[in-house]
Amino acid sequence: MPESDSPVASLGGVSTARMYDAAQGGKQNFSADRAAMRHLTGRLRADAAASLVAHHQHVHRVVRHLAGRGLAQFVLYGTGLPSTGQAHETIHAVAPAARVVYAEQDPYMLAHAHATTGKAGDRVRIVPCDLRRPADVLDDPIVRTFVDWAEPVAVGVLAVHEIPVADASWVARLRRVMAAGSRLWLTALSLDAYDRRTRAAAVVMCRALGLDLHFRTRDQVLALFEGTELVEPGLVWAPRWRPDGIGVDLPPERTAWLCGVARVG
Repeated sequence: MPESDSPVASLGGVSTARMYDAAQGGKQNFSADRAAMRHLTGRLRADAAASLVAHHQHVHRVVRHLAGRGLAQFVLYGTGLPSTGQAHETIHAVAPAARVVYAEQDPYMLAHAHATTGKAGDRVRIVPCDLRRPADVLDDPIVRTFVDWAEPVAVGVLAVHEIPVADASWVARLRRVMAAGSRLWLTALSLDAYDRRTRAAAVVMCRALGLDLHFRTRDQVLALFEGTELVEPGLVWAPRWRPDGIGVDLPPERTAWLCGVARVG
């Protein structure tokens, strides 16, 4: 449904996944999502749209890198609604036989994913997931039969901002089932680069828009990697993770995305 202005109450109001699409000029979004995106862009000093594009670019750099390192299983949480290119397409360009699971909570995202991944055949699965409880996907029957946890798996939690800061149990549970050689990949929203007033305004604004986002400090994100080994370049702002010359016109720290990939075991 391109750029629909239909009521979105049944879809939970404003969606970060659809805002992600709107930021990239996509058509899989609603008027409420576009209005929220404009509001964020107008009120924050950083360009919110460019920030989401930077995150999208980061996602493709990471999956390309991991597929190139021989990872053949991917479980990806909260990839959003990319208007150009999906993660599994980048993965399969490098590792055609790789298996990819998308875990999403937005109903529209789930429907869109089912409609656009058909060409991938039996190499892609899509499962519903409460992104506030990512470890629950381990109990999904599709995941239990599709993913071989005895072999290395790349687990990407790209929606850490959906999870309350005080809750860290999910990451420990994920690590316990990940075989040696697996990769844990996290992207988290951080306002460390902004002054106190701007940070407070961002939190208030997100709540007013119905976005229950949880921002983390660098130390709080690092704590999630406890017991793993961060690979180079470590925990960095999204544009600084193995840049490939394609970027956005925004200082890396202003993207507000802290990202890291770690080896498990």
